Amino acid sequence: MKFRLSVNISTNFRRLFWLFLLGLVLNLALPLPASSLTEAERAYQQAEKELQRFAASRQKLRYRRHWLKVIARFKNIYRRYPESRVAPRALYRVGRLYEELYGYSGRKADLYAALKYYELLWEKYPKSSHARLALKRAIVIYERKLRSPVKALALKKKLKRLAGMRERSPTVARQAKKNPPPKRSTQAVSVAEKKTSSGEKKSASKLLAVKIGGTIKQIRYWSSKDYSRVVLDLSRKVSYSPHVLKASKEKPPRLYVDIKPARISPYLKPVIPIKDGLLKQIRFGQYRKDTVRVVLDLASLTDYRVFFLDEPARLVIDLIGKGFSEKPACPAPPKIINGEISLAQQLGLCIRRVVIDPGHGGRDPGCRNRRLKEKHIVLRVSKLLAQKLRAKLGCEVVLTRTKDVFIPLEQRTAIANMKRADLFVSIHVNSSPRRRAYGIETYYLNFASDEEAMRVAALENAASTHSLSELQDLLKGILLNTKLEESHRLAEAVQRNLVKTLRRRYRPVKDRGVRTAPFVVLIGTRMPAVLVEIGFLSNPMEEKRLRDPKYLDLVAEGIARGITAYVKKMKLSAR
Repeated sequence: MKFRLSVNISTNFRRLFWLFLLGLVLNLALPLPASSLTEAERAYQQAEKELQRFAASRQKLRYRRHWLKVIARFKNIYRRYPESRVAPRALYRVGRLYEELYGYSGRKADLYAALKYYELLWEKYPKSSHARLALKRAIVIYERKLRSPVKALALKKKLKRLAGMRERSPTVARQAKKNPPPKRSTQAVSVAEKKTSSGEKKSASKLLAVKIGGTIKQIRYWSSKDYSRVVLDLSRKVSYSPHVLKASKEKPPRLYVDIKPARISPYLKPVIPIKDGLLKQIRFGQYRKDTVRVVLDLASLTDYRVFFLDEPARLVIDLIGKGFSEKPACPAPPKIINGEISLAQQLGLCIRRVVIDPGHGGRDPGCRNRRLKEKHIVLRVSKLLAQKLRAKLGCEVVLTRTKDVFIPLEQRTAIANMKRADLFVSIHVNSSPRRRAYGIETYYLNFASDEEAMRVAALENAASTHSLSELQDLLKGILLNTKLEESHRLAEAVQRNLVKTLRRRYRPVKDRGVRTAPFVVLIGTRMPAVLVEIGFLSNPMEEKRLRDPKYLDLVAEGIARGITAYVKKMKLSAR
């Protein structure tokens, strides 16, 4: 009896030992247990929270390293928990983030990275609902961004096969009952703002057939007491339709813009409270399957302007409230001689505040060579110009940037309008593929005067000539005759005095004259505005001058004399 017991104990021990080893091997080879799945889900939730913080930071969205940091979090989830339920979702997030990053970077490598992870998703998890989403996104990339219809067609066939596999899956019906499709997000848009004309109504069948177009990726705004500018960053070109709702006893005046075909980025909050100045709140919702409605709650509204800019795609909304008017600084009555006096002269306006805009900055160096960058040259000239204007005119001078930072073109205009500047002067350095090209030229906003003006505008706008042709059409509805006239006079005064000042010490100095072009930085300015090109960095002679501090000081002196001459003319005409 004792012997049999000892044998049984020994046999049981051996069995337990081999079972333990087998369990250890299976634990490494088979899917993770429930406790590990919980850990995977917890890691995914943390990554989602980090993504939300990242998406809410305008500063971080500008830098690639922050994008890659968030992407790495989701990649790590897939690598650590490949058999978990969140692995397909993590792969889809990686693909979508690379796709969104392309909208900021313009690098095709980001699109191919998105395709790589989409393909990994549908190959690794073909029965996942995210596999179909990944295929759809890949089709969009091939059709619209890479212009490869053959590959898109092949993926469409794969999508049909994948859909058939999913329909045969016994879990689909249970998932459909547990997770019904979400309703459209319209909570941020009130009942009054949902009313549309009968002409805007579409049948359900048509709505289902609509292809989703642009995505509203980010909303930026600048607001003061009587002026606001809102910029909607988009993934592609869209159509838009603005409408005004007058103030009522219960609600302030509102401007709403319908954008289509469009959808809202899931990372944006539906309501952005501001409560600062003219703009009180921004609301938006998926008004229809193909339409996003953006509603701006305002303190007052006397005028507005909405226009689209490309490369990158963005919709700009300028809002003017009560009290936004130029202050008369010279009380003397105007003298009208032969009908030649401008509106500013008739009003007796003087210059109290000037905004100087050093072009480019930060990640945008402007034109450059091995020694010099435009962004550094123009910042130095702008600071010198500010000192001289304060001494000559005793006016307030504001710089759009005082250090090497990136500021979007539309923000520079907003700064000038919010400061209620009397003049706006943007300083730049020119460049040309023809090394012999040199000289000084001054621009104001209007249709391009010639092909060379179009080339310079494309250079400073960092855009293509194709998008500039669209700007030409845009100008038809934007140009204000009074500001056009004053800008022309300011440009002539600056050009004449700058060339004259430089010729006293340097020869030759070529006067390239006053020109017109559709510069984005000048669009929407509510004051006389000019853009000065102080020389060609591509020309060996002027490149040498642009390295000389004495030359830069003389450039600032010449521009200051031009502005002073313009102001004196305004004062004399007002007497």
